[in-house]
Amino acid sequence: MTSGTALRLTALSLALAPLTGLAQSAAVETAQHRHCLRELERVSEATGRAFEQRDLDAFMASFADDAIQVNTRGQLFQGKPAIAAFYRAVMAGNYTFKRTLLSQQVNGCSSAIVADRIEFALPEAGIVLHGIDVANWVRKRGRWQLAADTTTQIAQP
Repeated sequence: MTSGTALRLTALSLALAPLTGLAQSAAVETAQHRHCLRELERVSEATGRAFEQRDLDAFMASFADDAIQVNTRGQLFQGKPAIAAFYRAVMAGNYTFKRTLLSQQVNGCSSAIVADRIEFALPEAGIVLHGIDVANWVRKRGRWQLAADTTTQIAQP
């Protein structure tokens, strides 16, 4: 290799060095995003299972202390104690529950939105409710917590 070629390769390497750092930074961010997404999926699934199994303590563990809940009737419940009281009454019934993930979007590793299509039935009362549930998650102190949850009734498909 001639000294001119070596000099041009050195100059090219120096010019591209910042781009290499950007690529490595993007790879780290992508890995972190995947980790946060998997962590959110685990917490969200565990919350759904806790509701299906009528485990109020496990279900409420996902809620932030200052969370809000809006049910299909438009009733607003503010704070963990009010939300727990509402779900304690709901979980006293003999219901079936099914959810289907529609969409989830993670913003960095600090907030996320999860939208599910739900079916909630109380067979003895003849009630079948279809809805869209939108859960707003925040990551506080290293863990995902439900900050707001809204369920809107939709027509039966």
